[in-house]
Amino acid sequence: MTKFKKQITIDVSRQAVWQKVSNLGDIYKFHPGVSKSYYTTDKAKGVGAARICELQPAGKILETVKNWEEGSSILLQIEGVEKAPPVKEFTGHFQLEDEGTGRTKVSLTISYEMKLGLIGDLLNKLIIRSKMEEGIDTLLSGLKVHSEKGLEIKNLKALQNILNAA
Repeated sequence: MTKFKKQITIDVSRQAVWQKVSNLGDIYKFHPGVSKSYYTTDKAKGVGAARICELQPAGKILETVKNWEEGSSILLQIEGVEKAPPVKEFTGHFQLEDEGTGRTKVSLTISYEMKLGLIGDLLNKLIIRSKMEEGIDTLLSGLKVHSEKGLEIKNLKALQNILNAA
């Protein structure tokens, strides 16, 4: 089992960040690795709500809410649909905490197991874990920019330009 946690502090209220994170269909607005996202269920909030994320440059994943604590936490089960990494038991857990007035600490814990036995373990050590960590770093940076400035992040280059200009 591979597990890692990334964190970022965002200079807006927890309620404002929650509105971004809990609107599952809008992750494409702040995650530069997602070109399009949409609900696959009639339910938009709470346990059982689900979305498809179309990834850049290719691939699709299905994310389904397994735990929902209003205003503070969402646990997503993630499944590959098309051109996804060879992983199983894949989850992402968003946690939001107040970090003083008008500031929010966002944590995202990722855990997964590799498929393919020893080959999968080798792929994880050489490529997959570092790519996953890089992807989560850009997701959190995009969430920060989107929450603080209201800008939509279309791709990684746009996010880098915004961060470099700051």
